[in-house]
Amino acid sequence: MKTIDTDIAIIGGGSSGLVAGIAASRYGWNNITIPEKLSRVGKKILSTGNGRCNLSNTAVSARNYDGDTGLLSYVSGDIESSEAFFSSLGLICKTDDTGRVYPYSNAASSVLDALRFATDFASVNTICDCRVTDIIKTKRGFILTAGDTKISAKRVILAAGGKASPSLGTDGDGYELCKKLGHSITKLYPALAPIRTDVGLVKAVKGLRIAADASLIIDGKTIDRQSGEVQFTDGALSGICIFNLSAEAAKYVNKGEISLDTAPTLGKEELYGIIKNAAEIRATLSCEELLTGIYHKRIGQALLKKAGIPFSKTCGEITPKEISLLCSAAKDSRYPIKGVSDWSLAQITCGGIPAGEVSDTLESIKASGLYLCGEILNIQGKCGGFNLDWAWKSGYTAGMNASLSLSE
Repeated sequence: MKTIDTDIAIIGGGSSGLVAGIAASRYGWNNITIPEKLSRVGKKILSTGNGRCNLSNTAVSARNYDGDTGLLSYVSGDIESSEAFFSSLGLICKTDDTGRVYPYSNAASSVLDALRFATDFASVNTICDCRVTDIIKTKRGFILTAGDTKISAKRVILAAGGKASPSLGTDGDGYELCKKLGHSITKLYPALAPIRTDVGLVKAVKGLRIAADASLIIDGKTIDRQSGEVQFTDGALSGICIFNLSAEAAKYVNKGEISLDTAPTLGKEELYGIIKNAAEIRATLSCEELLTGIYHKRIGQALLKKAGIPFSKTCGEITPKEISLLCSAAKDSRYPIKGVSDWSLAQITCGGIPAGEVSDTLESIKASGLYLCGEILNIQGKCGGFNLDWAWKSGYTAGMNASLSLSE
């Protein structure tokens, strides 16, 4: 049995864990160990932002998060912004016109390299292929078990992530370690993921995309509305605006609906006039061609079907009532929520350790000396760099406070 003695052990070498190691070293401690279950650190970072790493957003605020949003107030003032932190590592960032922050290189590998260089410079001991399976609280601190290795640590930072994208290292084992130390876990849902619906409703338009306003409807009430491009996939709705509805939608499987306004820039009366005019111009053509030029042909045909208009009619035979029904289908096309795609397609986890079980330093109130950060806590951001921003900042806060506590 191999034994490692360390001041601070950080479970997980992902976004939060690497930053926690850097922060801990900045506040006076260099005997830091990161056990990482995969063969390399930061694998999930490389997949973010379609390989570009959308690392933050200029609009970071509580309104872009769900769950225990009060956790945002625990972030240390010592990390002014994610951009400032990465600038201190020599990484140049840029902001697009939507407020999303990326590395200037447009390569996620640049972000990971900056983090690796910084941990190496701080002499942080990273051990890959090292899965921690047990944690025990002792008088001195903690004993971690990872295969034939025992790690003795005065402080532990749990940065193991959630359950989303298990192939990238986040398979939920961090929650089990938390349970061993007395923590509770809220119900967990896959989030930032496609929303499954009736296969028959999307089969004819599979593979197509459309700009739309997407609304989450529960008991006839609009719970949330997001705008953007919707993609019709195999039995599901996808796209960023759908992803942003998925965390809440997961709670209403077989109860809620997604409503798509497929003409978001047009009022119903304006759309009625456009369709009426098209019907007059194409009076002798099959109504299959009525919406050509307004929608992709397959989407237009799907809307005609939703409105109950038979393709056997000509455009000139369509009645004013049928045009009204068609406008309703276009402005409020309903898709029942059958579920959210599984963990393999989810980007983040909805749920986690509740805020009431950590102090404002992110130290556990169940096990002193244990610090929690990143996705393992019950806070989730929308698409756009918000989740990574929380990962960096909470990791920095946990690393700083764990280090400072050793000096007390």
